[in-house]
Amino acid sequence: MEISKLKYLLYSDQELLELLKMGDRWAFNELYGRYWESSFHLARNILKDGPAAEDAVQEVFAEIWLKRDTSIILNPKSYLYQAIRFQTFKIIRHNKVIAAHVERDFILNFSTNKGEENLFMREISIIVDQTVSMLPGKCREIFVLSRNGHMSAREIAAQLGISPKTVDNQINIALKKIRVALSSSLVLIEIILAHHNN
Repeated sequence: MEISKLKYLLYSDQELLELLKMGDRWAFNELYGRYWESSFHLARNILKDGPAAEDAVQEVFAEIWLKRDTSIILNPKSYLYQAIRFQTFKIIRHNKVIAAHVERDFILNFSTNKGEENLFMREISIIVDQTVSMLPGKCREIFVLSRNGHMSAREIAAQLGISPKTVDNQINIALKKIRVALSSSLVLIEIILAHHNN
């Protein structure tokens, strides 16, 4: 390492922050080196996923560099603790939204018309059909039109003379009941992920 770069090892965090505001890349690199590992461990403890934790840390440090002129950082350790937690929660929230869409799509479009011989798939089909058969009349009718008839909420609403919002509410009620029934079989997540990856 060059002597000119070694001096950054001797700077305090506050001195590095001042240099960072002036666009000093070596000051940023030193802060990165000092706090990357602890930031990564924090992110990994929350996400339970190494690559996702690395992405979260990279995103936070990239934001620090990009907003170096305007960010107010008094204590790097405290700032990074809060920033990493915020970033990981964003990732969790984003993934939950994706999972919810995948789950909804899976249930609504699930069919055994492809000649599946997998025991799990037949089991899922039985559970879904049984749960649908026990739905209240209007809820069952709407769900069947959506799942089997592949009709949109607007199309169902027009056919039944109700509002699209009512259709969505009834579909969500049906999905909630099916989700509960499937979760008790302990295979929902496995099947959804396999379906999503294919």
